[in-house]
Amino acid sequence: MQIPAEGRPNLIQEQTQKLYEEVLMGCQKSRERKESLRMLLDAEELQSYLQCAFDHFARTLDIAFDFVQASFFNSPIPLNFGGNILKLAINMMELKEYTSARSIFGKLSNVVASCIMQDSVRHDIKGMFRRLRAERRISHIYSK
Repeated sequence: MQIPAEGRPNLIQEQTQKLYEEVLMGCQKSRERKESLRMLLDAEELQSYLQCAFDHFARTLDIAFDFVQASFFNSPIPLNFGGNILKLAINMMELKEYTSARSIFGKLSNVVASCIMQDSVRHDIKGMFRRLRAERRISHIYSK
């Protein structure tokens, strides 16, 4: 594409430059946000997401690509206590009744606490939670 150098066509060049700068700034903000959330992809992970996206759009163009579902394919939720709590939180989010992490985990906090208490009774673990966690005596809750 050629952009004329003089007169009114300079407006096109100025608009093109502004658009380029906006896209560049958006990309930089997106990268910084992903970096702060530790979600930057390496070449291998990007390839996996691209493959999932191509497979998705080969099936349908009417439904948006779900990056969250693709991330579960690339790194499935572990089948431990934390993984099960995460699955429960995702199910609550999908109900659209709870939209923020704060509201979801606010509702889950009592359930999680009672599960930990029940587990400590089952395994006859005595003591304060902070001390037990520091001593790794309840590590079986968090591991596979």
